[in-house]
Amino acid sequence: MSQDDSSVDQGPRPRRLRRVAAVSVLAVVAVAPWLVPWGDLLGRETAAAPGPSIVERATDRPASEAPEPRRPDAASVDALAAAVSGASGFDIPVSDEEVSAVSTEPGEYRELGGIEIPAIGLDVSYGEGVYEEALTRGPGHWPGTPMPGSLGNSVISGHRNTHTQPFKELDELSPGDEVVVDTGEKPTTFTVTETTIVPEAEYKEFVLRQPEDPRARQVTLFACHPEGNPIFRIVVQAEVSS
Repeated sequence: MSQDDSSVDQGPRPRRLRRVAAVSVLAVVAVAPWLVPWGDLLGRETAAAPGPSIVERATDRPASEAPEPRRPDAASVDALAAAVSGASGFDIPVSDEEVSAVSTEPGEYRELGGIEIPAIGLDVSYGEGVYEEALTRGPGHWPGTPMPGSLGNSVISGHRNTHTQPFKELDELSPGDEVVVDTGEKPTTFTVTETTIVPEAEYKEFVLRQPEDPRARQVTLFACHPEGNPIFRIVVQAEVSS
């Protein structure tokens, strides 16, 4: 698939991107050859299970109980770092081959609206497309999925440690956090329900899955995991409360 780099400018007007001090995290395999639940890195017991690993569901924690830290401590990371092999240091949420499978071909960049996530201080524009030229400018909406706020599951991809790094702190979101997405009109507020770590080979089917409830309005945010190595995807799912 060809890309015309000469048509790419320095990107759209940044809305505002404010961060707390970021801590780079390297998550590695601890339960199965390709699966690393956050619980193991944080010293909690986690049963081994195949397939995607649910980090936390909205119903897992009583409302009165404070959330646990979302990232492993440095000692845990250092102890497990040797298990990672082939780290390539790049961050491509959607490969060129997968881009070819979406419903539209890469074209002129088009800004769609904005994404705000108060819990991590994110306020950034997003556009149409998940091809690399689009994602260098910010998060991208996966063509063929519903627009944010419409019925169904709208899918948005973004980088964690390259370009504008919009989803760098996606792993710090907890159930109950708000995700506000607009399409240039009235914004829609979604509530985070769960975060899942998905193997690279399985993530596409996972993130594109549409809800069984035809009345549901959902948004799925995903990025490479761990940062800089796309062997997994971190997937945050949120929905509009009925």
